[in-house]
Amino acid sequence: MINSISILREIIAYVFLITGTYFLISNAIGMIRFPDFYLRLHASSKCLIAGSISVLMGCIVLEGISYISLKLIIIIIFLLITNPVAIHAIAHFAYNYSIKPQKIVKNDIKQ
Repeated sequence: MINSISILREIIAYVFLITGTYFLISNAIGMIRFPDFYLRLHASSKCLIAGSISVLMGCIVLEGISYISLKLIIIIIFLLITNPVAIHAIAHFAYNYSIKPQKIVKNDIKQ
């Protein structure tokens, strides 16, 4: 008989993996769809960190408590520390070299 705990663990892991895949696909769509450098940077930073952490959490749940899970947790901590710093450095570089945001063509708020 199949253990119900292992089924629950697999369901939770697959939910994490599907959620991470959704965020990574929306990251790719945002990189194509957004017209501005800063909007693309924003989409890539938010969706990439959410998608990567969700996929890694799914792998941790599937793996269980082991040495590999510890490595995956270290990778998550590394991503949480380095991603905001890298995105800030890229945005600061773009601002210093006068990359201007694109003007708003259609303003839905102001009628």
